[in-house]
Amino acid sequence: MNNIAIISVDDEKIILDSLRLQFERNFDKKYIFEFAESAEEALDLIDELNTKSIDILLVISDYQMPGMKGDEFAIKLSQKLPHVKRILLTGQISEKLASELKSKNIFTNILSKPWSEENLINLIKNI
Repeated sequence: MNNIAIISVDDEKIILDSLRLQFERNFDKKYIFEFAESAEEALDLIDELNTKSIDILLVISDYQMPGMKGDEFAIKLSQKLPHVKRILLTGQISEKLASELKSKNIFTNILSKPWSEENLINLIKNI
């Protein structure tokens, strides 16, 4: 069994379902796919994967989520696991904020919703 995971975090289940379908279609069994509906749930999931010695390649996160926003989550993630790539998948931030998040290396890449499956998959393949 492969022990490399991609985690997706979004409070909208339809987004997580779309990502699941795209990952399964493009990566089959190359990675473990995990999904969380909040930043807090994702942090718990990351701790659980670490105890199972599963490496995390990438975390894809929404920005606008109840509780903890995507940037706060990404900062906590980078403190915990600095090597993990972080992609922001959002439809609700300004160009200025997007630029700031990238320049501070809070997110490796930023994609807008609705996203292009081809762009997302190519980003993941190039990590």
